[in-house]
Amino acid sequence: MKKLLSIVTAFSIAASMLLTGCGSGSTEVTDDTARSETTTETAEIVEEASDYEQTYDFSKTALEYVSEMKIGWNLGNSLDSVGTGLASETSWGNPKVTKELIDSVKEAGFDTVRVPVTWMGHFGEAPDYTIDEEWFARVAEVVDYCIENDMYVIINLHHDGNDTDQAWLNCEPEDEEAMLDKYAKLWTQIANYFEGYGDHLMFAGMNEFHHGYNNPTSEYTRLTGKINQLFVNTVRATGGNNASRYLIVQAYNTNAQQAYENLEIPNDTIENRIIVEVHFYDPWSFAGEGSGDWGQYGTETDSWGQEDWVEQVCAMMKERFIDDAGVPVIIGEYGATRTKDTSKSDYRRYYIEYVTKTMKEYGLLPIFWDNGYDGISGEGFGLFDRLTAENIHPELTEAIMRAASGEDYEIEPPVTE
Repeated sequence: MKKLLSIVTAFSIAASMLLTGCGSGSTEVTDDTARSETTTETAEIVEEASDYEQTYDFSKTALEYVSEMKIGWNLGNSLDSVGTGLASETSWGNPKVTKELIDSVKEAGFDTVRVPVTWMGHFGEAPDYTIDEEWFARVAEVVDYCIENDMYVIINLHHDGNDTDQAWLNCEPEDEEAMLDKYAKLWTQIANYFEGYGDHLMFAGMNEFHHGYNNPTSEYTRLTGKINQLFVNTVRATGGNNASRYLIVQAYNTNAQQAYENLEIPNDTIENRIIVEVHFYDPWSFAGEGSGDWGQYGTETDSWGQEDWVEQVCAMMKERFIDDAGVPVIIGEYGATRTKDTSKSDYRRYYIEYVTKTMKEYGLLPIFWDNGYDGISGEGFGLFDRLTAENIHPELTEAIMRAASGEDYEIEPPVTE
């Protein structure tokens, strides 16, 4: 999704594992085994992780693990903003993330936080691509805000992979092997830095890997799968808690239809620790642009993307991954922007409540996209004021919590004032 804005390591094991990872029938490896099977000379961890109390239970299957989460929220347009140095966190208009903000998100009922992170602008040149110590420490500080609240946390590699001129992880690289080498070296550093964190921290390999938003070529889907496998291999090779950590992989453009048709679950050295991620903003005219209204009570709806489509997408994800493969699915981003016609704002509430409720009923974990912006010019997804940490849309957060709790209630029709 386009957001609002216009030490040295050797990786012979990661490369050799790219197409030879163990299948789902492999046995669980111990920390010592994982370390002994790699020749990776890991990067020095530049700063110790926080020493607050964490849980370290990696024994659950991914399905069991995800089923314990209630509902998620995105810390968008902060650590994923594009720029250099620590100042990049505020370069897209949001203030520096505070503990008070995360406390407010927790108080509203969210128990899972996706923390998108852009790493470009924060690492050095080839061949090492050494990540800045200050940036590592800042990412860890924000992760700690969440874990100290007993929340689940996801960190990823975000705008490093998109279709802008700035991005380096793309579908049509000039040198594919050089790109994959950089990817592996970055993820080795990230995984090593956070290895000591417990089971409440998840890694997601990338974000919306795409070249435009149209149907991908076979080469694009091939490269998506290759990156997913490299991600799993690289993280597992760092050993320790990462030998069992829950890992999240994406379909091309995190598109549900592409996931259903093309996504292959990577081979792994441990069973049942992979999670699939897709995103949902359908129809974009309403969810992303705030135009018209939505659903069976609307009079200015898009020709597709209504209630029946929500049901169809959720059913596809449940059938393909949960039922057939035993792999859980998270909706890493979803939501609806403020409506351009403010008299239609109740349709936004209806959309968010209906989509959340349907996803939960099909066993999916929804994670609401909040980019900190509350305007009506498009992509106004903000639920919390980033300066004051105030919950500025309690009617929406309450609707999300009703839906996520599985309460027996009727979704009231929108009323156009």
